[in-house]
Amino acid sequence: MTALSPTMQDGVIAGWLVSEGQAVKPGDALCEIETDKATMPYESPRAGTILKITALAGARAAVGETIAVIGKPGEDWQSVVPAIPAITAIPALTAIPATSSALPALEAGPVPLPAPVIAVPSAPAAVPPLNEPAFPSLGPSLPASTPPSSPLARKLARERGIDLRSLRGTGPHGRVIRRDVPSAGSVVPSTFGGESSTATHADRGAVAARTTGGRLRGDRVPISKMRSIIAGRLGTSWTQAPHFFVRAAVDMEKLLDLRASVNAGRDRPVGLNAFVMRLVAAALERHPIINASWEGDAIRYRPAADIGLAVALEGGLVTPVVRACERKGVEEIDAELADLVARARKGLLSPEEYSEASFTISNLGSSGVEEFTAIINPPGSAILALGAVSKEAVVRGDDIVARRMMRITVSSDHRVIDGAAAASFLSDLKALLEEPARGLL
Repeated sequence: MTALSPTMQDGVIAGWLVSEGQAVKPGDALCEIETDKATMPYESPRAGTILKITALAGARAAVGETIAVIGKPGEDWQSVVPAIPAITAIPALTAIPATSSALPALEAGPVPLPAPVIAVPSAPAAVPPLNEPAFPSLGPSLPASTPPSSPLARKLARERGIDLRSLRGTGPHGRVIRRDVPSAGSVVPSTFGGESSTATHADRGAVAARTTGGRLRGDRVPISKMRSIIAGRLGTSWTQAPHFFVRAAVDMEKLLDLRASVNAGRDRPVGLNAFVMRLVAAALERHPIINASWEGDAIRYRPAADIGLAVALEGGLVTPVVRACERKGVEEIDAELADLVARARKGLLSPEEYSEASFTISNLGSSGVEEFTAIINPPGSAILALGAVSKEAVVRGDDIVARRMMRITVSSDHRVIDGAAAASFLSDLKALLEEPARGLL
């Protein structure tokens, strides 16, 4: 198996799109792989016939394990590679619902295959739904009339009391996938999964409370794959990168007036984040050290302002990246950002769309947070934290006036950025936010 992103070590096969005996060509989608950030197709590396599928749908496989064998039509795969074990189930590492049974996972390792038969590497481990046990249960068999669906979709449907037959699949060949299953509380439990369609209002409330993150006191909930990756990356950043922080209060009057002018008559307004990203890119052009990365024995200056925006998901976060913001206008940045955020919330981003940000922005202003500090998102060396915009009494000359103000904080890696450099960047960024025409024209 080959990794689909730098952080992938294993994955779950959401479902096969081909069957044994089927002819394939390079680039054909063989199966779907669910990762911590997205569900992605796994493509065939060569032309041939699917001789054997060794990893069943729902199975967890590590990078380097074999999930299928491609060779010549009619060739006996067992006579060529007899040592490949089938990957049939998910290891019972976490609590499994009482309605399902866990099968032990068989060990499987990469096996060198002589030409013309090759082992198709398995894809990285599929990530379970956020805020749920680390690996999905295969669960009981479904009625013959049940539409094709991914293991995660079936698990969500069981927990939310939803009949899969009532859903319209948007996956390959009409397959029901995770995003097709409505959230708890938006549907009435059906007879599927043992829930009565005449359940009381209190029953529905209890189901919703348990499936929307509500937990009983004393519960011990296994961490998800996404939470594990967040813990590893940010824990490493906090302990290895010596953080320091510089702060400023920004007068947002002119920028907010400019945004209102740009949005006049528009069906979809341009978001404030797009303006901030473009002005940050202008400041980064003047301060290339803020846009650099620590590489142990060298500091790498990034060629473009690839700016990530932290997006909250249920049980975690992802940072979609808008590339080369310095070469784009505000409207282009906004359109690209809106697309990235929408697909991020559906788990549809590809690895290159959420990795390798040279600078990151975290905005908690919409949650009413006035000021905070953020942990640097590697491989970047700085991150900008945006607080809420609020009216404050400000001294202007001899007068006290009401102004819309926002507090910002830049967290910097002292291995790369010195205090004076961070202060100079913050000063220029504050000036650009207060006089946005200087950075947008």
